[in-house]
Amino acid sequence: MLVRARVRSRALRSGRVGLLSLLLFLVSASPGRSADFLQEDGFFRVSIGGQTFRLEGITVKRADATGRLPVALITPGKAPNLQNMLDQHAIDYVGQAKDLANRGWLAVVVIRRGFGQSDGPMPSPMTCESTSFVERFSADADDLQATLDFIARRTDADPTRMIAIGVSAGGAAVVALSSRNPTNLRGVINISGGLRMESCPKEDALVQAFKEFGAKSRVPTLWTYAKNDSFFGPELVGRMRNAFLDAGGDVKLVMFDPMGTDGHTALFGSGDGRLKWLREMDAFLRFRKLPTWQRKDVDALLKKLNAVEQKRGFVENFVAAPFEKALARVSADNSMYDGYGSKTIDAARNRALDGCRKNKPQAQCVIVMENNDWVGSTQ
Repeated sequence: MLVRARVRSRALRSGRVGLLSLLLFLVSASPGRSADFLQEDGFFRVSIGGQTFRLEGITVKRADATGRLPVALITPGKAPNLQNMLDQHAIDYVGQAKDLANRGWLAVVVIRRGFGQSDGPMPSPMTCESTSFVERFSADADDLQATLDFIARRTDADPTRMIAIGVSAGGAAVVALSSRNPTNLRGVINISGGLRMESCPKEDALVQAFKEFGAKSRVPTLWTYAKNDSFFGPELVGRMRNAFLDAGGDVKLVMFDPMGTDGHTALFGSGDGRLKWLREMDAFLRFRKLPTWQRKDVDALLKKLNAVEQKRGFVENFVAAPFEKALARVSADNSMYDGYGSKTIDAARNRALDGCRKNKPQAQCVIVMENNDWVGSTQ
């Protein structure tokens, strides 16, 4: 069970505390300005191979969400050394969880065995003597399947609609999960996925693993990479994709132009990188009639901003942009500037104001949006 929880919501500020999900135990409450969400931090007690394991995790959903929500499972990559592996925590990915929760999902972050405060050790470690990645990725997929099974029992989860999102080694794990074709797994998003053996490269074994998973997978998958990924360059990604596709897998590959100093970390972690894969994911979800933002959301904000149609692209980006985010405006000419993907709303606000003041040094720049909240003057 999830043994401890933290809740942030406007309901708390007004004295109303909603019913938490089955098997959850509330021990503390922490209201805050970024209060669009209910967040529960703790551990999932899951069953793998007849044994019970404790996996560190968080769940996030919109504070105004009701009924059963589709489930978006998020799992991170592998840190480069044991100390960093043990320092990985589910809370580190709360921003990405909010991005999914804001689109109408029950967002779930899970730390796999051997990482953070999850039980260990890693079930199938790789060494230079290893000749296949399949066992390792399959063991990671065991953790993901067990987590989905656990979450499916929640009263606020819709077990008929689930997706899995993974980055780096987590990306390979969700592809491995897709090869099992779990009931009601509607899609998989692989971000910079794979596993690099720095001291003994095994690119052929990595390609072979994706071929074996592609031979079994029938779940739609979206793969996103950057051209300057220091782990998995375009040529290797092409080989992985072709092996998966030729074996029978369903994959759409998006290769982004270089970003940051290393696209491997920038795509998933930076604000600009997150916006890129989120926009691709939105199209992937919309095509499959799964929840995400819609045109009416953009129309409503355009009207609120009293903005012309030419601003639609900018407003679409803001609606899709990762949390925390803020929008600054100059009322004199209705020019707008945003800041997104920040750790705090204060940082997002400052970034939006900095962009405004740089371009309009003599103007009065005012914050009008903070995440989903209109904070400007009434029209």
